[in-house]
Amino acid sequence: MVTPPRHQPRRQGWKLHVSATVVSAPQVLERAGRVLVAHGCAFKFAARPKVTAELTGTRAVRAQSGKFLTAYPADDDQLRLVAEELSEATAGLPGPAILSDRRHRPGSLVHYRYGCFARPRLLNDEGFYEGRLVAPDGSLHPDERNPWFSPPPWAEDPFAAAERVPAAPRRAGEPRRKGEPVLLAGRYLVKEAIRHSNRGGVYRAEDTRSGETVLLKEARPHVGVDPQGRDARDRLRYEAEVLDGLAPRGVTPRVRELFEAGGHLFLVEDLIPGRNLQQWTAEHLDRGDGQVPVAAARTLARRLVGLVGELHAAGLVLRDLKPGNVIMTPQDRPVLVDLELAVRFGATAHPAGTRGFTDPGYLDGPSVEPVVGPVPAPGPEADCFSLGATLLHAVAGISPVLAADSAPARPAGERLAALLAAAAADLPALRALAPLITGLTAEMPRRWTVARAAAFLDGEAAPAAPAAPTVPTAGYPAAPPTASRVTAERLIEDGLAHLAATMDTAAEYLWPAPRSLPNGDPCNVQLGAAGLLAVLARAVRCGYEAARPALREAADWLDARLAEPDRILPGLHFGRSGTAWALHDAATTLDDCRLADRALALALRIPLASGSADVCHGLAGAGLTQLHLWRRTDDRRFADRARECADGLLQLLTSGQSGQSGGSGQPRRSGVDWPLGPRYRAELAGSTHYGFAHGVAGNAAFLLAAGRELRRPELTGIALGGGEALCALTDWRDGAAYWPKGPGRTERPGLNYWCHGSSGIGTFLLRLWQETGDRRHLAHAEGAALAVHRDRHRLGPGSCHGLAGNAELLLDLAAATGDDRHLARADDLIQGIALRATLRDGRHLVPDDTLREVTAAYNVGYGGVLDLLLRRLHGGPRSWLVDRPAADPHHHHHPSPGEGG
Repeated sequence: MVTPPRHQPRRQGWKLHVSATVVSAPQVLERAGRVLVAHGCAFKFAARPKVTAELTGTRAVRAQSGKFLTAYPADDDQLRLVAEELSEATAGLPGPAILSDRRHRPGSLVHYRYGCFARPRLLNDEGFYEGRLVAPDGSLHPDERNPWFSPPPWAEDPFAAAERVPAAPRRAGEPRRKGEPVLLAGRYLVKEAIRHSNRGGVYRAEDTRSGETVLLKEARPHVGVDPQGRDARDRLRYEAEVLDGLAPRGVTPRVRELFEAGGHLFLVEDLIPGRNLQQWTAEHLDRGDGQVPVAAARTLARRLVGLVGELHAAGLVLRDLKPGNVIMTPQDRPVLVDLELAVRFGATAHPAGTRGFTDPGYLDGPSVEPVVGPVPAPGPEADCFSLGATLLHAVAGISPVLAADSAPARPAGERLAALLAAAAADLPALRALAPLITGLTAEMPRRWTVARAAAFLDGEAAPAAPAAPTVPTAGYPAAPPTASRVTAERLIEDGLAHLAATMDTAAEYLWPAPRSLPNGDPCNVQLGAAGLLAVLARAVRCGYEAARPALREAADWLDARLAEPDRILPGLHFGRSGTAWALHDAATTLDDCRLADRALALALRIPLASGSADVCHGLAGAGLTQLHLWRRTDDRRFADRARECADGLLQLLTSGQSGQSGGSGQPRRSGVDWPLGPRYRAELAGSTHYGFAHGVAGNAAFLLAAGRELRRPELTGIALGGGEALCALTDWRDGAAYWPKGPGRTERPGLNYWCHGSSGIGTFLLRLWQETGDRRHLAHAEGAALAVHRDRHRLGPGSCHGLAGNAELLLDLAAATGDDRHLARADDLIQGIALRATLRDGRHLVPDDTLREVTAAYNVGYGGVLDLLLRRLHGGPRSWLVDRPAADPHHHHHPSPGEGG
């Protein structure tokens, strides 16, 4: 960031962006910098070539792509003057178009858009920071960053109409007027965008001359430029050559034409009917018994081995074989697509591929910095690793993505073998292919060749595959998985030590926020300090005295941070209700009465006039906190506020204005599908999802607890109606209970989490059984438990979307029923968590939802995992719920609100 002396930044206005490639960036910076410094105009730029490569790469976020340099003029007069001089100074240098902006003039690297100048500091309803623009009437509007030019209606374009770039022909995939067709090359009528990416879209189109449906692949100019100046268009031309060379083999789509339109290159190829291999796997795993049949798995393996053999016979190494690059025809014949990274034997190329599926020995080779020249391309052995990783995912749904160890790193093949060994006993198809997958992913020189793989599948004698280790080198328990106190203790102690070591009280976030998510409230449970404060408090209560200094420091940081003028949101996970809960429990653990009083004061400031109903963002979550503090304090103000939450939630749901978004950012107004009948209550039908975090299960769980704690049987009746409806909506599959995310929702079917699906719904139905004694509710909760146990090999470790949250249901059932089978199943899930751990500087740490990074955040990182492990080893209630007194040793006896006492 470069600012002139006495710089006074504006809140918003028209700003300039200058694009560049990794090749042109030094010249662009030198020329643009001279202009901007001469005019005293503040600006920022990408500080390293790697950052420039990320901003302009094929996988860059489209709305942010190309913004190598941003200038912040003092006013519109300076904007116009600087834009003119920047266009002249950078003329002739290459750089991609910036999709969110308008070009200053045709061919210029200079673009402009209207937006915020400062970093976003306002929390939106979802609990994330976003830029807000102030309209002339004083109202606030989101600073939308779309991959198309979309200034607010009141912002007048600062450049005269005569000076604007003429409207260019609209490209496929760009916003268009309703019904307006897109015809390319005079013959290809675009029907549908299959996907968008920074390099260009992929479209389904009609060839108006032949009437056939074809596939169009687009490459934008100056995107993904390498140090030799080659961009996405060059790679698309190269892919066309590769496909032409492979055409006689019939293993890839046939090329029909290459053409340019508006400077963009388009490849026309045959549209292969079917779905990709990832979808093929999901179809098998999300029906019936949740298994890929052994025969289908062997046939798939044989055909994939044959495909890779064909590529190698043609002298090519794929480098990027993965499920998304394999199309399965209706006859289950695999076809290879997206061959832009294929290279000739003996060639040189920049390291490229997909984490988890590309051999890490190659991908993490000499360097991946874009300024480094090409290195020798890998040999066929790299594709053999990709083939094994692809088969592991295809027949078992197991992601081969592994968080990297610090040096010395364990071999990837050894870690994958441990995952395979843990799952093979449950999955016959995986067991049948275990020697093949283990052999293909082994380290060199033990890795199987394609010929050896084919011989194995043909049943010919072949030397045994490298044995999967019975005890992985990290010291985890042997397969089949068993409960291991040593494993859990190691993860707890290392995780707590990492929490203490990475805490930074001088930073905006006490622990680094996840890089994969937008910046959110640093004080909440979901991504901020509150969830980890609760974990530290639990650890101290469980006897981990080494965590006490970190607990004290974190509590003081959070207490001081609450004085800053952030918006207070009501939700338990994304709002400040969970913050008040965690801070009060920490104060109790620390025996700090003053801190406890401040936590209670925060809870009393939580706004209850919310437009959101759910646990994560709205009144159900706020109500759970008020109930919890009513229990802890016997202060009737919290009981009154809990009652207000319940009444407000029902009013929102019955009016259909719950504003629940389920994390999408767009409120939904229609309610869920609701079975009709005399046993059902309709009040919860205004929920927009079925699950716990954002829908019926979570809303009903709060009302169930409120009915009990506040002595309001009508709330219990409403919760019962919700439970009856959820039971009626159950999708039983071979004894396991599943639910969709909501009405008409089919995305990621069969994957069950705490936030939606079987885990969260079972959490509520178990508590409904404890309240009513109706064993149907218990049967459904146990069916949900079977579902989450069956899905355990497919999930990451996290609490919100993974094994930790699902294992909490199993611990709930074990505690409620005394059935040790649930405890054993919980240990199976914990084993899966442990097998995902990475070794960083001698510590065993669990990765976050990306499976690549280590993040502390409670719901998406290892914080929630630590909470689960502490509960598993030391007992205690489940966090963030208000359960029956028998499950909570700290429960006070208190009279009903309004009664004497």
